[in-house]
Amino acid sequence: MLKGVSLQLKIIEFIKGYITEKDLKDGDKLPSQKELTDLLGVSRSSLREAVKTLEANNILEVINGKGIYVKNSSMNMITSQISFKKEKESLLELLHVRKILEKEVLKLFIKNAREDEIQEIEDILKIMITKYKNGKKQNKEDEEFHSKIYSGCHNKALCTVIFSIKELLVELWNFPLGLAEPFTDTIPFHEDLFYALKNKDVRRAQQINTKILNNIISQVKKAELNKGVKTT
Repeated sequence: MLKGVSLQLKIIEFIKGYITEKDLKDGDKLPSQKELTDLLGVSRSSLREAVKTLEANNILEVINGKGIYVKNSSMNMITSQISFKKEKESLLELLHVRKILEKEVLKLFIKNAREDEIQEIEDILKIMITKYKNGKKQNKEDEEFHSKIYSGCHNKALCTVIFSIKELLVELWNFPLGLAEPFTDTIPFHEDLFYALKNKDVRRAQQINTKILNNIISQVKKAELNKGVKTT
């Protein structure tokens, strides 16, 4: 039985999931109100309120004396919502993993990185900051900046893990969740991160990196479907 303050949301999410799972199309009929209340273990009044919300959002249509039906175009909306939710949850989980792994990566980079590798990162940083100040996209340099840090830690096992995560997180550098200019305000922090690495200040580097990732996590959490997210 569904309980708690989020009862309405749970009923709504159940109905959306039911439509998707059963592959219901435009005009298909849902189970009766009695069947749904029995299935969910909720009152008729709770079900009616949830159905009203879905009806207002053009997902369902209630025809008096006949029943509840999937409304025209509702499947596109539901599919978009589900795809968005899954992408968002996946990014957040991977970001938390990245946050854990990168603490060790930064420590090893400071211990093992060569001077030429540090110089390469500085060169990338200069381009990234210049683009940032000129209002140009710097997502390519942002990705390269972090990739160089990963490879500069010189630990094959850790690199294998972190690069596998990076491949999954590639969307972060390609405007995920419909965000037009994501994570731009983290760019100045990269300069602080670089100098902490160059000065071999492990604690400072880890603090700045955590700040960068917390900012990204916050933006992903705030992302909403109505911002033009891609659902392909």
